[in-house]
Amino acid sequence: MALSPLGHVLLAFFGRGQRGLTTPVTDTAYARVNSALYGYFLLLLVWAPLPLASNRDWSTTLLACLLLGGLLWALVLLWSGQLRITPALRRAWPALAALAAAQLWVLLQLVFGISVAPDATRMALLLGCALVAAFILVLLLVDSRERVLFTTRVMVWCGVFQAFFAAAVMMSEIEQIALLDKTFVRDIATGTFINRNHLAGFLEMNLAIGVGMLVAQLHRHPAANWREFMRRTIDTILSRKFRLRLYLAIMVIGLVLTRSRMGNSAFFTSLLLCGMLGLVLQQRVTRSAVIFFVSLLVIDLYIVGNWFGVDEVVQRLQNTSLAGEKRDEVAIDSFVMWKDHFWAGTGADTFFQAYVDGGYMSPDSLYYRHAHNDYLEIGTGFGFIGFSLLGTVVLTSLWQAIQAQRRRHSRVLQGLGFASMMGVVSILIHSFADFNLHITANSLWFTVLLAFAWVANGVPNGVGKRPKST
Repeated sequence: MALSPLGHVLLAFFGRGQRGLTTPVTDTAYARVNSALYGYFLLLLVWAPLPLASNRDWSTTLLACLLLGGLLWALVLLWSGQLRITPALRRAWPALAALAAAQLWVLLQLVFGISVAPDATRMALLLGCALVAAFILVLLLVDSRERVLFTTRVMVWCGVFQAFFAAAVMMSEIEQIALLDKTFVRDIATGTFINRNHLAGFLEMNLAIGVGMLVAQLHRHPAANWREFMRRTIDTILSRKFRLRLYLAIMVIGLVLTRSRMGNSAFFTSLLLCGMLGLVLQQRVTRSAVIFFVSLLVIDLYIVGNWFGVDEVVQRLQNTSLAGEKRDEVAIDSFVMWKDHFWAGTGADTFFQAYVDGGYMSPDSLYYRHAHNDYLEIGTGFGFIGFSLLGTVVLTSLWQAIQAQRRRHSRVLQGLGFASMMGVVSILIHSFADFNLHITANSLWFTVLLAFAWVANGVPNGVGKRPKST
């Protein structure tokens, strides 16, 4: 009996066999097409932050179409038997179902006329579907220890580039972003982002990935004697671990140069909280792990930070007051708006129209395009229904990240779980005072971190290097 393309995909997903498809495929052919799709996805990750964080209609549309094209490519390969359903994808069905249901809810907002700005909601639906595609592609393609290491390495390099570029532009006094003059935030590091807080959010996530990969390289047993200690020290200096530590220092410098109060606070708070939780989850607290986390806090915060102006960030925090802050007014107005549209919302990505045209803006308030609080903005736009679905994705992914650190024996997968947990927690903290999740590049990175949690639990034990044909 002939099966439809959908039937082949369902058979692959629910089948017990490794391939689950009727069309045989050689390992060489599988490796070749898998590598091509994997390279395509990595190129999209590298591209996303470059054109002003892909946060313009044209760049968002382009990135979304390319991601959806990647998903279509993957589905064709699944249908033809040249791609296999991974254990991580099978495992992640609760999060994937909730994420897809959230996009269905956005579609219903359009169909039933709930959205007060249909054009904005259509763009949100396009981007949402693209993020679903990215989530699936990570689960399909990052399917080995080798892929985990290379993917995280590429993402860290992106963070290093943004930090280095931002610092170079700032110190050169050129003050341009992608050949455009900086208008509002001169003498502040922004990279290829318009807003310093959004560069800070991007660096937070990449710092978390770097810290997670360093955690994966920590020695599990203390040195037996001073000779062993010296040997390990010299080996560390000459290894990739030292280069990775240098990359972290560069990104910390970039983060400090943004002068972002919440960005710096979110990073160091998430490092402290997740570091302590990670030590507990590891069950065996080694001296190297304690020294590592202490060094991150002391060296980066007090030494590197003081050289590049962390005192200015501290001063901004000290000078922050409710009287001087205006974002608390828009937060209060947003809360009232959500209460009036509690269940259904005003439509995804319709905050500005609902805020201004709906009469929720206070007489003495400024014109805000965003609520400067992702929780309130998602709540007002998606309503409680959509908010609950998206919250389910985040909470289930966080739980998987914790479980990976508890149960996996592979240090790389434990480190990936830590990276996912720390990066997600950092953005969740930052989201109380900003809208990183409404910046296209950052929302893509956040989605990848959520998928990493399922990958950390889904890659089978013993799956390491791929065949040489890759």
